[in-house]
Amino acid sequence: MNSILNLSEATLLALHSMAIIAKEKDVLMNTKAIASQINASENHLAKVMQRLNKAGLIKSIRGPQGGFELTK
Repeated sequence: MNSILNLSEATLLALHSMAIIAKEKDVLMNTKAIASQINASENHLAKVMQRLNKAGLIKSIRGPQGGFELTK
């Protein structure tokens, strides 16, 4: 593949997920909703979201109405 930037699949998932969360700032987005929008594996996305949470870029809110929000 000829591209200027060679990013891993996890990095692309992280960037797309954070963009979706930012776009839907008034709604908590869960992994299932994000995965369906970007056509990604829920399991792989869950691992990426866990890493973003540990890095302090997103905040995870638990519960039936839970989801993710950006921290900054």
